[in-house]
Amino acid sequence: MALVSKLVMGSSMAMGIIPAGSANGMAKELNIPVTPEDALDVVVNGKVNPCDLIGINDKDVCLHLSDIGLNARLIKYFEESPLRGKLGYARVLFKTLSRRERVQVLIRTEKEEILETAFMVVLANASKYGTGAVINPLGAISDGYFEVVIVKKLAFSELLKMLLKIQRFDPEKIQCFRATEVNITTARRVHFQIDGEYKGKVYSVKAKILPGQINIMLPR
Repeated sequence: MALVSKLVMGSSMAMGIIPAGSANGMAKELNIPVTPEDALDVVVNGKVNPCDLIGINDKDVCLHLSDIGLNARLIKYFEESPLRGKLGYARVLFKTLSRRERVQVLIRTEKEEILETAFMVVLANASKYGTGAVINPLGAISDGYFEVVIVKKLAFSELLKMLLKIQRFDPEKIQCFRATEVNITTARRVHFQIDGEYKGKVYSVKAKILPGQINIMLPR
């Protein structure tokens, strides 16, 4: 998805989405049907909607969600696993949680610097993962902003809020704020992913909003 987004960004061409992945998070975000026939109907008969992108490190783009840390490690394990479906996901989730670790991150925005120790930091153009868990209650793909979500503690109360779509996290555990540009540096190399594609380990990530840079076919 990130590759196609990069190819059509800035043009009048509209991108259609046919869910074919493991979680199909962006399709769920946009209420695109999961069956190929219904998804194709949206491509042919839907409406064109301009959406934002997040420019990453001056070379990649993110349409949905990118993150460093825990979830990116999970995606790495899932890519390496021969198992797919819910069983494969459950297996790598257990492996990921058993090896969880926090990292010190420095986040520079247009207005401030934030130094935290976190399990993961999310750059969110959208609101939820393919599991349905809402990581970014403020998320909207066409508002000219992205959100930075800092997961400081893996608390059951906050995980429950994600699943129940409750609109406010405890900022002592999960901090969320809007931005148009950030620079993130880490004390050591950490796992990194963009739109479900594992990108390896990084020391730093630079992100900038690219408003209305892509047209997407959405249900009427």
